[in-house]
Amino acid sequence: MWPSFYFRWLTKFVPTGTVEIYPELSDSYETNLPNVFIIGDLTGVPLLKLAAESGVNVWKHIRNNKTNCLDAVIIGSGPAGLSCAYEASRLGKKYVVLEANLPFQTIQSYPKQKPIFAEPKGLEPLSKLKIQDSIKEDLLDYLNALLKKEPIELHSGKRVSSIRNDGSLYIVETETGDSYLTHSVVIAIGKSGDPKRLGVKGESSPSVSYRLFDPSDTKDKSIVIVGGGDSAVEAAIACSSYANEVVLIHRGKEFPRAKEENRKTLEVKVQEGKIKLLMEAEVTEISEQNIFVKTILSSIKLKSDLVYVLIGTTPPISFLKKIGIKIQNEKSFSDWVGFSSLFSFAVLAYFGKASFYGPGWFSPLATAFASISVLSLSLFVYLKLKAGLGAFQPWVFIRNTYLLGAFVYFLYVYLAATYFSHTLFGKYPSFHYTMLYSLTILVFGVRRILVRKTDYIFYQTLSLIFIQVLFLFLLPELILPALGDLGYLGSPEGYIRTEIFPNDAYWKAYGFILAWPLSMGVLYDSGITNFWLGYGILFSFVFIPLLVYRYGKGAYCGWICSCGGLAETLGDEHRQKMPHGKWAYRLEHSGQYILLVAFLLTLLKLVGVYGKLMDPSLVMSEAIADSVKWIYDIVVDIGLAGVVGVGFYFLFSGRIWCRMFCPLASLMHIYAKFSRFRIFSDKKKCISCNICTKNCHQGIDVMGYASRGIPMDSVQCVRCSACVSLCPTDVLEFGQLTASGVRYDSIQAKLRK
Repeated sequence: MWPSFYFRWLTKFVPTGTVEIYPELSDSYETNLPNVFIIGDLTGVPLLKLAAESGVNVWKHIRNNKTNCLDAVIIGSGPAGLSCAYEASRLGKKYVVLEANLPFQTIQSYPKQKPIFAEPKGLEPLSKLKIQDSIKEDLLDYLNALLKKEPIELHSGKRVSSIRNDGSLYIVETETGDSYLTHSVVIAIGKSGDPKRLGVKGESSPSVSYRLFDPSDTKDKSIVIVGGGDSAVEAAIACSSYANEVVLIHRGKEFPRAKEENRKTLEVKVQEGKIKLLMEAEVTEISEQNIFVKTILSSIKLKSDLVYVLIGTTPPISFLKKIGIKIQNEKSFSDWVGFSSLFSFAVLAYFGKASFYGPGWFSPLATAFASISVLSLSLFVYLKLKAGLGAFQPWVFIRNTYLLGAFVYFLYVYLAATYFSHTLFGKYPSFHYTMLYSLTILVFGVRRILVRKTDYIFYQTLSLIFIQVLFLFLLPELILPALGDLGYLGSPEGYIRTEIFPNDAYWKAYGFILAWPLSMGVLYDSGITNFWLGYGILFSFVFIPLLVYRYGKGAYCGWICSCGGLAETLGDEHRQKMPHGKWAYRLEHSGQYILLVAFLLTLLKLVGVYGKLMDPSLVMSEAIADSVKWIYDIVVDIGLAGVVGVGFYFLFSGRIWCRMFCPLASLMHIYAKFSRFRIFSDKKKCISCNICTKNCHQGIDVMGYASRGIPMDSVQCVRCSACVSLCPTDVLEFGQLTASGVRYDSIQAKLRK
């Protein structure tokens, strides 16, 4: 009973929404197919103004064409495709626009008088298209007039059936039999694919529609609208001027995905009695004249002459898959082979470096997985070469060269030390592992600073690099041993070499920044000294709580922790891979159980160490702890923190360990419940694009907070700033709760580019 109550307290009112699925794109709009780009709504940003801007910006990344074929085939003639065509004309490029229907077909399918919001307001457009606040009809008049005044190379009625690779070029074929040879392809078809369905009996009835064309069609009728987004809310508002009765059914408690203007208008219509709301309700069946609905209190039957199911559409995933474009978080065979290689390397690294002081079976296990890693890496490279490398990309080359070099380096170090008694530079594999760990944070940290150009990320990344390199490598591995040899640490009987580094255990320097229970050795130690007992207690139970109270859990996880350092640097390119399903939210609580075990083991150990001085029988307490601790070390420290934490980087996210299993993070979750730190949102600006949730390393449903205007108090937040800096409409901002209101952190100034 108490675990359920405790977990509810930790995650009270936390949204647990999922993310929409889109094609996998680079920062330059490029798909996994070289020179094939996607712009507009399919990038995940549902704004006409930004869609038009993407049509201009994509030309910054389309590589020069050295052949006589077309520079680009642009598929789709919405705002993104039209803007892309005008920019191509300005640049003197050879192009053609292929449209399956008529120009602006998606906009033409909007309901009559649908309001058009020109967000974000502060954006100075580069595109020839100037999107203004208006209605559907005015926007169409403007677009048609522009097209008439400045024609483009537009072919209507040309639905693309295939895109085939022809060496370094592409052949784009249409259903009418036409084909176009091009250097690049720009897909701007929007995300309006097939409508989502309710999956209930009677849904195929003639009275059910999935799109509202003309609100006047509902005149003098009883209308039921199902949905909770802008389309459903706008339809209910529009139909309320014609229909006898309008009922809006929504399964949620509120309308977080609807724009603020629409929510306010809906409230007015409800107060006037023109719209009836059924919240937290689901449709169970539809007949020709009625619709059956289940609410939290009862089941009811409503009269319905027409039913509009407006719960969204599915992106044209099948078409994208058909032409070979990879979808986000979709795992191919080569992905699983790559995962096998990295996971096996993680087993090699963590069990290999521990084999020199661990059980005898560590070494053969590490060696076996070294073999698996070599084989799977070879297969992975073969598959990539077979698929084609595409155009040369400097960062991709640097990244892959570095990772391959690190793999070969550590493999050599381990095999040489294990089977030939040869230690490179006279150091065991643990030294080389720590060196590679620090170097990786440095290399990928520099990349992060160059790519994500905000002041916050600059200082945060510098902090992570400095702390990792100094405290986890230079200090314990080089500086302290050198100072000790030179006598600068005092005599063997001095305070430094007896209390801080007893028996020259310089690895204890890790404890300066890795608090208990992330580093169990800070407090779990048979020969624990008064210094480390005092420091460990003060660091974990005084300093960190104060830090979390003032700045949030992320002040440690995002600025100090070595696990966070690797996640924010090496794992930065993979932050969108964090799972958001129900099983992931349930697995978040695993770390609380690990924290409980760590607490009990440490308590038993300390009782045994200090208690046996007064009562010798208490030595059994220490023996019990030690009999379990070795299992804890293998399962948690090596297995979860090391093998899973690193091995899952490129399959899921670099924060799997931090989110799911870390006992220190779980301890800070308790502290964070009392923290003043929040991420605040201006819900009027939120467009429910889901970019914040999609880019959250910790799997937080940030949009669930932002669209409701609720200060984000999730204990999982690591203050990485991705949601704040990547928000296209500047909705989010770091801040603190105070007695008098909200006071924003000064360090978060100039967060965005």
